[in-house]
Amino acid sequence: MAVIAARLRQANSDRKGLQRWRTLNTGTSVSARTIADDSGSYLNFSSNDYLGLSNHPSVLAAFCEAVTSYGAGSRASSLVVGYQVPHAYLSAQLAEWLEREQVLLMNSGFAANHGCVTTMAPFYDRLVSDRLIHASLIDGIRHSRVRLQRFAHNDMADLLQRLQQQSGNGLILTESVFSMDGDRAPVRAILNLIDDNGYRDQCDLMVDDAHGFGVTGPDGKGVGGEFSQAEVPLLTLTFGKAVGVAGAAIATTSEIADYLVNHCRELIYSTAFPAAQAAAISASVKLLQGAEGASLRTKLSDNIALLKQQAAALNLPLQATDTAIQTVQLGSDARALEVSSRLREQGIWCTAIRPPTVPEGQARLRIALSAMHSADDINQLLRALQQSLET
Repeated sequence: MAVIAARLRQANSDRKGLQRWRTLNTGTSVSARTIADDSGSYLNFSSNDYLGLSNHPSVLAAFCEAVTSYGAGSRASSLVVGYQVPHAYLSAQLAEWLEREQVLLMNSGFAANHGCVTTMAPFYDRLVSDRLIHASLIDGIRHSRVRLQRFAHNDMADLLQRLQQQSGNGLILTESVFSMDGDRAPVRAILNLIDDNGYRDQCDLMVDDAHGFGVTGPDGKGVGGEFSQAEVPLLTLTFGKAVGVAGAAIATTSEIADYLVNHCRELIYSTAFPAAQAAAISASVKLLQGAEGASLRTKLSDNIALLKQQAAALNLPLQATDTAIQTVQLGSDARALEVSSRLREQGIWCTAIRPPTVPEGQARLRIALSAMHSADDINQLLRALQQSLET
């Protein structure tokens, strides 16, 4: 490493100077509601476990039982010997529920998005993306080397202008719920724009449903429940958020799935996630489909409404949304770190989000709500936030 040591030290120093240095936090105990480390215990408002299913007894039991039957690992890639009965069951379960011809399991949301884009993009003349799509989609676009047009966030007039600027068939890419802002993509408006302006035969739509699946749409189906396969032929979803486990999937047509199985490098050359993980995801999906899932979504919705109502009453600068993700825009990196630290001193864990995760000058607190939070938890958060912003 001597060859690059000086440049490496300078790069690290530059990042620290910008107050964008990141370190790994080791939690000794983490749940959707609380987190503890060596410094103490805190209310957790940084978790994506929106329904608290990561600790649900049924999910844990399914995981433990399958570990005993199938072992701790899958032992190989899905195309060798890594694909087992629980994987096949989960894939079929999701395909039936989401009314998709086929669902392919992937190790992570990043792998699903990156692999899907890099593999399918060469079939298109151009890619047209919302400016705030996730890094996994951005990297997939870059590595595909297909021509890119970006439209202003959720701006349909700008999207139409981009479509009109160049010819050729295209793939439009967006997220259902934007991970750092919490607002939703106007998927129906995008589809209407395509239809109304004669682009139906020229453009397909890909939606990343990572933060919507399990908590939005009819019965928690997210985009898969709101829109047909014909409307959204490329749909990605993750299992590490509302589902409470880990991994991801691509829900699509059989023809596209067959092509991905044969050409998607992230699928072909990765060890499959364990069968026990697939069993735990299946158990969680069953909960989402039933009365308990509906009850948890109602509780989450109530918590969202309470946070927005109380924040407005306290005149807090909350960028309110109708999702579990709420933000407080603070501008500078230093200010975001300062307020996050003051919250920590009051027993609240709420991480400061800084560039390059968000655009320059838009450092913020990202508040993630869960159905596991109580009204008292939310009130404690808001009181602490009020004090932290005042000092």
